[in-house]
Amino acid sequence: MRPQAIVVGAGLAGSSAAERLVARGWQVDLIDRAAAPGEGASGNLVGVMRPLPSLDDNRLSRLTHAAFAFALQHFARLTAENLPLCWAPSGVLHLGRDAAHVATQQRVVEARQAAADVLRFVDREEASHLAGWPVALGGWWFPRAGWVNPASLCRANVARCGTAIRLHFGCQVAQIGEHGGLWSVRDAAGRVIAEAPVLVLANAVDARRFPVTGQLPLRSARGQVSHLAAEADSPPQVVVCRLGYVTPAVDGVRCAGATFAVDDGEVGLRAADHAENLARLDFILPGYSKALVPAGIGGRVGFRPLAPDRLPMIGPIAASATIDPTAPALPLGRLPRVPGLFLINGFGARGIVWSALAGELLASLICGEPPPLADDLVHAVDPGRFVLPGRSRRSQRSAARPLNTPTAG
Repeated sequence: MRPQAIVVGAGLAGSSAAERLVARGWQVDLIDRAAAPGEGASGNLVGVMRPLPSLDDNRLSRLTHAAFAFALQHFARLTAENLPLCWAPSGVLHLGRDAAHVATQQRVVEARQAAADVLRFVDREEASHLAGWPVALGGWWFPRAGWVNPASLCRANVARCGTAIRLHFGCQVAQIGEHGGLWSVRDAAGRVIAEAPVLVLANAVDARRFPVTGQLPLRSARGQVSHLAAEADSPPQVVVCRLGYVTPAVDGVRCAGATFAVDDGEVGLRAADHAENLARLDFILPGYSKALVPAGIGGRVGFRPLAPDRLPMIGPIAASATIDPTAPALPLGRLPRVPGLFLINGFGARGIVWSALAGELLASLICGEPPPLADDLVHAVDPGRFVLPGRSRRSQRSAARPLNTPTAG
């Protein structure tokens, strides 16, 4: 008999976890309140997929670099199997914010010594040529990076599962509970949607609604993307970033954005946010917005889950009710966990690049396999990091720092 799991949430996180478990021979029940995969935070028309180099090669940089390489392999598999993934390695041009940032970008390229098809520095002239538009400064060029339709990635992940996945769309999970080693997921009427020994929560900030997960420091970040009508051959034909991003035209629409507002629940489009996106667009491509008609601009609002330290949460959920916060420091490996309960969440604005590797990491942890990342990175994304007794004041301050700052560019 196949091992069984329930995954709540069919966005990038949940569909990736389900696909990686099915690849290991599991049977998965995938549950989502929407009518199809990728209709929540993963529902934007186009998103950006690229690495994130740094001078000190920090944890965020290393995690994103590993995830980018894994995502390229995953996309190649999906494409080879003719699954419905819509993406293009158009290249991503990340322009410097100012002269000091450009100098840092140059030092990063020299220090990292990446292959030229992964990362290289381009001067202003070459950057303008790549963008098809005069730009103010040079910056990083990622030739193998590009844009992705995130909902198509969710659909492709689900399609790859074949008959090993049972789909429960239009189902709102109201209760979760464990009895006798079996997790049950119920709707508002108390009806059982699915039961299994393993439960994975990939349902964004809704994951903290249950008593057993109420300690999770997940927060919601509102992001508004502006949709601009565009001809297929109009510039830019690569993704260009600079404290924001603008994409090539995809099916007649170019995306620009995005705003970033933590704990802002407004679901409607806002004219002020479109104006902010257009100002950011002009910072990227000077004068580009002059020919645009603001009244004709569309868009989409999405709500992205994120953790205080901007790293994802991937792994078993800590049994926080049994932990004494005043106890001496305790290593993550000795932290008590809720049996059979796992989390894959908190991707923020980096779900496209992180999701495939996150699903692989989670599946390896569930199955007791060697993880695909170094131990320090596995620990860095462990959900238990926020409830460790004996955490230093410095780490507590870091987890509590304001989050109302953009993550792109």
